[in-house]
Amino acid sequence: MYKEIGIFYDQYIDGTKLNDQSFLGHFDVFHWENLKNDLSACARLQRKPFYKIALLNGTATYYSNNEQLPISGYSIVFTEPMTRSGFITDDKNFSGTYCVCSESFLKGAAKLNLRNWPVFKEREVYVRSLSKEEYNYLSRLMLEIEQEKDSDYPFKEHLVRSRVFDIIHYIQKSINSNDLVPMHTEDTLGERFFNVLENAFFNISPEKTLAGKTPAYFADLLHTTVDYLNNSLKKATGKTTQQIIHERIVEEANVLLRHSNYSVKEIAWCLNFQETSHFLNFYKKLTNTTPLAYRTT
Repeated sequence: MYKEIGIFYDQYIDGTKLNDQSFLGHFDVFHWENLKNDLSACARLQRKPFYKIALLNGTATYYSNNEQLPISGYSIVFTEPMTRSGFITDDKNFSGTYCVCSESFLKGAAKLNLRNWPVFKEREVYVRSLSKEEYNYLSRLMLEIEQEKDSDYPFKEHLVRSRVFDIIHYIQKSINSNDLVPMHTEDTLGERFFNVLENAFFNISPEKTLAGKTPAYFADLLHTTVDYLNNSLKKATGKTTQQIIHERIVEEANVLLRHSNYSVKEIAWCLNFQETSHFLNFYKKLTNTTPLAYRTT
């Protein structure tokens, strides 16, 4: 993941190099004006290799799969590494402060399942509008985080992480309590499976294809047996391991069909189908349509 973060800095951040702060994982703060002038990269629907909190002022639109999320005025946006999103703005007065960090930094020594947290759930973009008072309060927290990041305080990592969670909790406290679940337990086998499954699809391409797509492949990554994994998932979701993997392949295929210029043959290769005909049969069986039909509708 550190390599992907380095690539992000090379592509997006103007005048800022990835540096080692001796934190447990990656952490940084940057501003809208640090982003390079070519905003076409921001508009592309893609994943970023970190958790992101964006405190924004202005008019813009986020894209997530087939959803458009317009923002205006003061707002805060949360994404996680599996969130596939794009962003456009023509607001010349737009401003933003971005706090980005790896999962290892955000977890620290705690056994947290971050993808159960409301602001990071479901691989979606979480957006919340802010009042001026809320924006000013969060701006002060962001400034404190940025100053502490660059300070000489020997325990700054713990302080920075604490302030980041202050922001998360500040927003989550406004969420309906019925949507909140306990988040202090270690990941179950099912949760670890879904994390591994999502990581397998991270920024796949013809040059970086899906490494494996069988229950045995994922059971091996999780150091468990196929039967035990299957029973755990069946109990938790009502679906077999194979069904879940197949549904995820179709989901990724649909994204690539709609949001990339790859040919059907290239998409089949991305998804570890050695023959395009096998991919076509697989897709038709699960969707009752063809990849080209989906792409053109």
